[in-house]
Amino acid sequence: MFQTEQEHLIQMINQIAVNNISAGDENAVADMVAGHVKKFWSRRMKSQLFDYLGQGGEELHPAARLAGERLRGEVR
Repeated sequence: MFQTEQEHLIQMINQIAVNNISAGDENAVADMVAGHVKKFWSRRMKSQLFDYLGQGGEELHPAARLAGERLRGEVR
């Protein structure tokens, strides 16, 4: 069981990254992750991801972190 919603989101985005590892290099995987998040995640979920990235995002898979940074850059 997850302690917080944020922990659940971290686990979900990391799982998306791992499930798309066959897409190629880290940039290709990040593109797949970003596309999924953009299409299926609510604004609130994305906001929580961006907040977590702002805190350092230590537990994110490298491709998930890259995807989040790209998406956060689009919002600004």
